[in-house]
Amino acid sequence: DDRISRAEFQMYVKNYLANYPGLTEKDYPRFEEFDHDHDGYVSFTEYSQQMALQAKKSEQEAKRAAQSGSTAAAQKAGAKAHAYAGMSGAGRADNFDDLYAQYARGGR
Repeated sequence: DDRISRAEFQMYVKNYLANYPGLTEKDYPRFEEFDHDHDGYVSFTEYSQQMALQAKKSEQEAKRAAQSGSTAAAQKAGAKAHAYAGMSGAGRADNFDDLYAQYARGGR
């Protein structure tokens, strides 16, 4: 189906973090941040929107870090932004099954 439960969400988080070793669980938004309509499930649309928002925030964080002269912080924030953009599924997947299949094949 086109939505995931909290338990399925945790499974996705674990799998995605394995594909992005620079991210930790604390870097990943909580289930509640994805469940925009508070129905207890995350739709693919909610998921994609939240990941795009996270990518944008991380890009801004990378720019601020670069402007402050912190190369290491800028690189970490840039890697996080890239990971979030890749996990959003925008333009590459129509549902969670498609998105998960891409990661299972190693495609980002």
